[in-house]
Amino acid sequence: MDLAAVINASDATVIRAIQSLGFDGLPHLKAVIAEKLDRGVRTPVEKVGVTLNHLSQERERAPLDLVLEAYAPMLTLLSQRSLPRDLEVAVSLLNQAKRIGLYGGGPPGGLAWQAATHLTRIGRSSFLLEDSGHAFADQIMGLQPDDAVILIAYGTALKEALLIKTELQRIGGRLVVITDNPDGRLARGADVVLEVPRTEVGNMMLYGTILLTLETIVLSLTKEDPARSMAAARRLSDLRAQLQRGE
Repeated sequence: MDLAAVINASDATVIRAIQSLGFDGLPHLKAVIAEKLDRGVRTPVEKVGVTLNHLSQERERAPLDLVLEAYAPMLTLLSQRSLPRDLEVAVSLLNQAKRIGLYGGGPPGGLAWQAATHLTRIGRSSFLLEDSGHAFADQIMGLQPDDAVILIAYGTALKEALLIKTELQRIGGRLVVITDNPDGRLARGADVVLEVPRTEVGNMMLYGTILLTLETIVLSLTKEDPARSMAAARRLSDLRAQLQRGE
């Protein structure tokens, strides 16, 4: 832990100090600090300004080089942590589910939609939890005991995400959480927690590591049941052909 080295203390001492302040751990502290900065200091204009300033300082380098540089340590980190093993556990759980739900909450919502689409294309019954207000309550009412939900949880624990967790626990459904805060409220008590950090260029958050995780889940489920995947692919091809013929 870099902080421990800077203040010449052990990792355990740093963690205990953070927890004594009421935080779940270092990722939770970082998330709260980032949220406070977003609310109190950095407006959207300021965020873009920070990013443009960073790009200006690196003007001799192409944006692609900056993105690749940002992702390189993340990919190494993911391969060295427990993620490969945790993904196997998550895929086994999802493979047994009758339906697979996804919730993004904010920018990751688009990634959840894409993953749900790909799951349908390999013959998995999938659904999105994406409404708000009373309509979201209607969606929660539809959860079943043999459902499993993939919940993408970054930043503040949204009330919708907390409600999903509570309802799944009540009915006996299963929960897989993708997050950078494995000690947070949404991760605690989940069936599987996939710790997936994000990265950024300047002040622009990048979501590629989350997409990588979702795509790995889809590919793994494709491999788990080849016959189902091929049957779904053939049916999709037939439906597309009918649309082209105008039937």
